[in-house]
Amino acid sequence: MPSPRTSAPSTTTGSDALLYLLFGALGATMAFGSLAWLTGNLTNSLVGSGPWTPFRATDALLHPGALWPALSTTALLVGVRVVPGLLTLALITTGLVLWIRWRCGAKTGLARKSDLAPLLDKEITAKAKSLRPSLSDREGKRGRR
Repeated sequence: MPSPRTSAPSTTTGSDALLYLLFGALGATMAFGSLAWLTGNLTNSLVGSGPWTPFRATDALLHPGALWPALSTTALLVGVRVVPGLLTLALITTGLVLWIRWRCGAKTGLARKSDLAPLLDKEITAKAKSLRPSLSDREGKRGRR
């Protein structure tokens, strides 16, 4: 028997999906900005010359040239755009796979033996006899041969 629903359904169609989409986009933006700041500082430490900048994910996301002026355009592109983009895509993919597994479980859609047990002949006959005691002295149609 499937588990009962524990939360009430939404009153407006699609609002749950839009809320999940909004939270997902916000989380992806925060992750990308933070990774852009981190990889920008790492790129600046490896390739460029300059101090480790304080945490400013928005500036790293929108204006990386202002945070790391000593880096070349190629180093900024790879260190602040490409690498954090790939890492963010990997995080999003992993999160979606885990979320789908958690939400859907390992259901195959097929009934198991325990699900079908109440539908077998003996169980149906016993249930009918318990509901109507007058049937207990009669032999079922399937019993006669």
